[in-house]
Amino acid sequence: MGINIYRNNEGRFEVKPNVSVIIPVYNGEKTVERAIRSCLNQTYQSLEVLAIDNGSVDQSVQIIENLCKADKRVKLVKLTKKGRSNARNVGLDQANGEFIQFLDADDELLPHKIKTAVNFLESHADCFAYGTGIEYMTNKGSIKRIPDTSNDIELMIHNIFPINTLIFRKNPIRFDRTIDFDEDWLYWVDLFKNNMSGVTMTSEIGARVHVTGENTMNDTSRMLYYEILIRGIIRQKYPISSGMLLKTDVKKMLMLNSLVHLGKITNNQYDEATKYFMRLNKVAKVLFMIPIVRQKTDQGVNGILEKQTYQG
Repeated sequence: MGINIYRNNEGRFEVKPNVSVIIPVYNGEKTVERAIRSCLNQTYQSLEVLAIDNGSVDQSVQIIENLCKADKRVKLVKLTKKGRSNARNVGLDQANGEFIQFLDADDELLPHKIKTAVNFLESHADCFAYGTGIEYMTNKGSIKRIPDTSNDIELMIHNIFPINTLIFRKNPIRFDRTIDFDEDWLYWVDLFKNNMSGVTMTSEIGARVHVTGENTMNDTSRMLYYEILIRGIIRQKYPISSGMLLKTDVKKMLMLNSLVHLGKITNNQYDEATKYFMRLNKVAKVLFMIPIVRQKTDQGVNGILEKQTYQG
């Protein structure tokens, strides 16, 4: 691979990085340095770190600026319009690398993640994305998860790829700027549709997700609601005739009726989600009127909400 030169935003010539790591940051002063250093400490060094500040009011910007001074591979981008989807889109638009890696400011990459992925992608031109497992760190211990890509339709049912999982080739697909929760699921579906043939997974653990009371994965009711909403958007955007999807969607409508019954979502949220399901929700509403169905659905939803983290 030859050395590529490009002109940066300041008009200076630099060696073009092969990988762009995009990190949206909002009030991440406690964790953003760990996230960025996990990129800089990769065994693969031809990379840039695009830290996209989402209007932080803590010391995040100062921490990132100090890291920029210490290592020119770190670049700070300040936004005036908030939103994770918008931040990731700005990062994608400004990325200079051939390959893209997303990383949340709470989390970290393990040292060999990028090198392993780039080596594989460069030697397999037919592979679009390379993924690793994720280790979830909580105050009760850790859980390791390896996405299963053996069933093409699985991604249409729920988000099988945590945001830090994949390194993929640069492309024109962008996030829906109107969505800021479970937005990565819709992005992955837009990227792969119901075809996993371009994705290669390994059982190696490549990143750690740190789950705390301060990040969105701890808000189980909101994450459950948005999984239902995003499934509706996907259902409308990519209609697929499948008994598995039909069963899944009826179940999601039952859970949605339970969420409003338990007072976990507003009537407006309920109406927003049901417009993507229409007839299926009419069926679910009838089923939900049956006492034993309502009781079991409420128990199931409460079981999800009582978990420390939402895992789809």
